[in-house]
Amino acid sequence: MASFDNGTARYINHTEKILVWETTTDDQANELTKNLFLKSKHIVDQIGPWDKARKQHPIKGNVRITFLVSDGLYFGEGPMNVLFNDALASPALTAATRLMQYLTEKSLQQNK
Repeated sequence: MASFDNGTARYINHTEKILVWETTTDDQANELTKNLFLKSKHIVDQIGPWDKARKQHPIKGNVRITFLVSDGLYFGEGPMNVLFNDALASPALTAATRLMQYLTEKSLQQNK
């Protein structure tokens, strides 16, 4: 899932189906995006930018949350159950999940 502060988003699911969300006027999506960025800012404020070589994709069972910030790439990675229970990571991962669920449901409704 990639979310942008203007309310647009991209999502590629596990079967490689792609959702491109270009709507910037959906109030619910914009509120969910705003919440995701607020929760994500708490993480960026606590960690520094990654200054090493690009990492390979996460191993099975791990999740990586990545932030592209003006001064570099920030990320956290770990077992999914650990990060979803982590005081810092959980709010952003939960917000991202809620946004993803809303966008996929809305997209399915529009395609009926």
